[in-house]
Amino acid sequence: MGTLMGRLAAMSEEDRARVLAKVRGAAGGAAGTGEPRLAPGACPAGRGPASFVQEQLWFVSQLAQGVPAYNVSFAFHLTGPLDADALLAAVRDVVRRHDVLRSRLVLADGRLVQEVTDADPQVPVRDLTGAPDPQGAAQERVAELSRTAFDLAARPPLRLELLRISPTRHALAWIAHHTLVDGWSFGILLTELAGAYRARCAGREPDLPEVRLQFRDVAHWQRERMTGPTLDRLLDRWQRRLAGPAPAELPTDRPRGAAQTFRGGMLRFDFGADAAAAVADAADRLRVTPFAVLLGAYALVVAAYAGSDAAVVGAPLAGRGRPELDSVVGPFSNTLPLRVDLSGDPTGAEVLTRANDAMLDAVSGQDVPFSRLADAVRGDRDARRNPLFDVLFNLGNLPPGSDRADLGGQTRLEVRGCPNGTVRLDLELTAEHTPQALTGRLEYNADLFDEATAGALLDDVRLVVGQLAADPTTRRSALEVPGARRRRLAAVARATGDDAAPL
Repeated sequence: MGTLMGRLAAMSEEDRARVLAKVRGAAGGAAGTGEPRLAPGACPAGRGPASFVQEQLWFVSQLAQGVPAYNVSFAFHLTGPLDADALLAAVRDVVRRHDVLRSRLVLADGRLVQEVTDADPQVPVRDLTGAPDPQGAAQERVAELSRTAFDLAARPPLRLELLRISPTRHALAWIAHHTLVDGWSFGILLTELAGAYRARCAGREPDLPEVRLQFRDVAHWQRERMTGPTLDRLLDRWQRRLAGPAPAELPTDRPRGAAQTFRGGMLRFDFGADAAAAVADAADRLRVTPFAVLLGAYALVVAAYAGSDAAVVGAPLAGRGRPELDSVVGPFSNTLPLRVDLSGDPTGAEVLTRANDAMLDAVSGQDVPFSRLADAVRGDRDARRNPLFDVLFNLGNLPPGSDRADLGGQTRLEVRGCPNGTVRLDLELTAEHTPQALTGRLEYNADLFDEATAGALLDDVRLVVGQLAADPTTRRSALEVPGARRRRLAAVARATGDDAAPL
């Protein structure tokens, strides 16, 4: 659930001012004087155009029907005495506030639209206290719900269930398709759910801030804004950013199939407190963000495995460049390509500066529709892969405590993500960085890579992070990337006819 706001919060005042000035300057240059007004009530009839993000996700769902790769799955774990009726009422309160949570995607006159339904959310209650292992049964039930695909046209793609583990332990499964929410949205939902629950327990109607903008109003505004010269300017800037020879492909353990697959494996990692401190220290010394340090290390490893002088890495961007969008629930997050140039045998410091500049450039152009960018940069689509990048990096950097809430009395709520065994790209590295810890997970396409390969790549990321932090003057050619070196030696041995060489 990494967001731009989290990254800004971690910067110094001077760096934050520099980033915001660049973003505002770019946005002003793109918008011009005739930008349409973002106003509530643009789509009063309960129907509005799908946003660009919704359109792209719908398109992917049509290509991979029955695959739950874009389910956003969380469990709200509740500890302490629980008023189940008050909680279910609070869930209904929150869902009624945000029309997107009650919307389905349908084709009307050849266009994709979001259509608000009147249905209240169904929240079945499942008692697991009689199971041999109630906690394990709850985890398996959440996993089962998260692995079930949605029909985006049949009904709003939201699946809820309250699981009773013991008299003082419950889990609320909250599974939504990515066409309804992004990571930022869950922070809004958590805050509102806690407030509504406390009010319902006290016998009051929730006193929550008025919802002025609905997501369909925003989608209407996006459609009006991203046309003509505005869109052309953004696309031109992105094409210049991504110009250059296409990076070599990351070698896989097995050939890529005729169509993209989503079967995922996952490795969790903990690089330790020393690595966390080293990242923070390197960022301070080089006047870049921790995001840039980790992105630079990841790009170096990916390029070493591919034998390339550049790496193109996808990165999720919040897509909320205006303050009035901060409280709107909906799928704003836009994953866009960051090209990190590694040519010329740069020093570690130069790599991290290039990674930081790539991130800042992407933030300033984060409103570009992904599908339009893909058409402009890669006109021919390959059904076997993402059109713009094969690997992704995401830094979760939300403020401490944003994943939990006080429900009043002795009842606490904690949010936990629930991976469902799918992966959207070849490799997805998600890191969580605090001054005391550097943890996360590497998800990989299990049809392309062995677990051992993913583990070796993770080890290389850890080693490169340490080398960059220890001596930023070290040149790329002097960095030790042992996993990539072993793969190159094996490839040479196979090419020379050594039948005993490892595959």
